[in-house]
Amino acid sequence: MRLVVARDAGQLAEIAAELFRDRVRARPELAMAVPAGRTPRRMYRVLQALQATAPVDYSRMRVFSVDELCPPAPPDGYFWRQVRTELLAWAGITAERCCPFAVDAGDLTVMCERYERRIVEAGGLDLVMLGLGPNGHLASNEPPADFGSRTRPVRLLASTVDYILTDEVIQGAVCDSAVTLGVATIMAAREVVVLVSGGGKRDALGRLLDGPITPALPASALRRHPACTILADAEARPG
Repeated sequence: MRLVVARDAGQLAEIAAELFRDRVRARPELAMAVPAGRTPRRMYRVLQALQATAPVDYSRMRVFSVDELCPPAPPDGYFWRQVRTELLAWAGITAERCCPFAVDAGDLTVMCERYERRIVEAGGLDLVMLGLGPNGHLASNEPPADFGSRTRPVRLLASTVDYILTDEVIQGAVCDSAVTLGVATIMAAREVVVLVSGGGKRDALGRLLDGPITPALPASALRRHPACTILADAEARPG
């Protein structure tokens, strides 16, 4: 596991954006599970701004979701709406190359099984980029996590729902139902990048870096990943 510490959230976004661009340049058909939430928002703004002066061809990427909230969230998903608005709207990636979660499906378990098959059909995920939950959750894998889990429906803890609702972009009801890439699905990716920003993540990051590998901290599974990078700002850095 590699730790990169930025001086602040702005530099973190710049580092994350350059990593994103480097991976697409190296592999134009990159299969990537892209993040949503507060920390990635700055990165997407940097990516869009860089297109004006140093464009990258994103059109051949395959874009997957990390996780998604279920109805009463909108059928197209709060998280996917962010991805669509902040990345897809300007990046030239067609709908045929995107794989959002169909949270309006009649059977979410079957939908998730199909999603897992689509990942396999894509040749596996080259890169999963995601955040770190305040309680150490990874995607929507809450503690205690099943390290052998694949893409599936899950229940969120009340504290996680409350945290989601503090994002001003979320406009509407949120329940405790979600779908998520499983821990084993994330671990099977060729590379994992975790974005960590703010003092509220300091404790979880400290436990991730120095604590035991335990289901009580889902993200601790990443200590066993052969190519995991943690991008954190100084405010999130423990000690």
